[in-house]
Amino acid sequence: MKAQQKTANATASATSHQVVQGSLADGSKAGDAEQTEAAPEQMFFYRTRWGAWLIITGGWSFSLVGFLTRGGAVETFMLIVLSLLPILSVALPLISAIGLSVGRVIPDPNIKDGGEAAVKLTLKRTSAVPFVWLAVHDGMTNASAAGKPRLDYRYIVMPLLRKEIEISYSVLAVRRGEHQFGQVTVTVGDWLGLTAIHRRLECPGTLIAVPALPEELGRRAERLHGAVAEQISGDSSAAYISDSGEISETTADRLLQQAGIGPDSRPYREGDSMRHINWRAAAKGRGMFTKQHMVEQPAVIMMIADTFSAAYSHDGRLFDASLAWMARGIERAAAEGCEIRLIAGAEEAKPDKKASFRKGEKKRGGVTGQQEKALLERLARLRLAKSAVSVDSLRTELGGLKPGGIVHVYTADWKRGQSWIQLAGYAADHSCRIELHVVTKQSVLTYAMREQQRLLEQAGLLVNWLAYPERMNRQPQTAEGGGRHA
Repeated sequence: MKAQQKTANATASATSHQVVQGSLADGSKAGDAEQTEAAPEQMFFYRTRWGAWLIITGGWSFSLVGFLTRGGAVETFMLIVLSLLPILSVALPLISAIGLSVGRVIPDPNIKDGGEAAVKLTLKRTSAVPFVWLAVHDGMTNASAAGKPRLDYRYIVMPLLRKEIEISYSVLAVRRGEHQFGQVTVTVGDWLGLTAIHRRLECPGTLIAVPALPEELGRRAERLHGAVAEQISGDSSAAYISDSGEISETTADRLLQQAGIGPDSRPYREGDSMRHINWRAAAKGRGMFTKQHMVEQPAVIMMIADTFSAAYSHDGRLFDASLAWMARGIERAAAEGCEIRLIAGAEEAKPDKKASFRKGEKKRGGVTGQQEKALLERLARLRLAKSAVSVDSLRTELGGLKPGGIVHVYTADWKRGQSWIQLAGYAADHSCRIELHVVTKQSVLTYAMREQQRLLEQAGLLVNWLAYPERMNRQPQTAEGGGRHA
């Protein structure tokens, strides 16, 4: 994959002249988040004009020779002017660069995918030297994405007699991951543009963007299960996804209007007790639904995130969408009082014990909120792996599940059916069941997808097709200030 360069610029004006520029080194294709980091030497847009200084030095030498030999007014004037240039263009920038320091403040270091992050830089210098300009270059790197893409921000200011400069900017459409801030490059130059002195200042920082669905999509019906589709259209293979890859508004409204759909009921499944069927909704022609009481809620839920890169066709943004749906599932399971175990990554043989929690513990010490936050942050730090999770390595964990538990698998790989069938067999041995949540960019299920769904459901798996939100393709960019921080 060849790297491409995309730049997003923003300009603003304040008390003194300033220029703001944000750029993203992006090597993505069709929304892929695989990007490359710019070389450090390519980040310097300003440099000392050595050719100009060579000409100035030559002119000063001729003026000095003329002053010594002739002593005329013209030679004296030229010698004085050319002698003042090093003071204005060299001495003042050097003095201003002494004792430079920078500090960074991130008001909200934890945001959601696609959200906005505010960053505040405070630049200090020991002496208030006039007739110089300062160029600040900041940036953050997404350590969770392939290629570690970097988002840059540049700012120019002429502080005159100020010793402290505050710079605020916003990062828009931040993508899932652990974003790391490193060095801040400050360039000090003179007004004539002849000298540029670079200083690299350490200023570490971290910004976590947890996976999340776009807000509008998150408020609508999120699961696309064949049973629900059959209740509406009579076609169990219908996928209610719009041309843009999202749930259509008409379908979402019809799903929400279905009687019985809510936290206390679910679509009817073969084998459900006839006593728990919502006959009133069925008599009104609204479909077959099963009443779900709290005693039916699974005691333990295992969440498995497929991190195999080939499962997502090496599309990092599709992987982010899968984790966003998984985050939605974690929030719902926590609200229902279920204990959650999270397994993610091919290198993990056991779930993180610190990530397992029960919602009911919140009233006894508020630990639940912290552990739920830890789960989402763990999802934010996940990376695509080159190897798939071994089904055999999950047998021990399935043995630890209580009867009636559910295993939720989030992936984009619907072709690897044999592995999921084998996993379903392990779960059945312990009286547990598996739900396979498949994220797809297809607006309509193909024949191969419907056939694979049929085979998986015959093996005892429940298959849910999840939409890929097109809004997740928005490119990150920086802007001066921003809404509430202007």
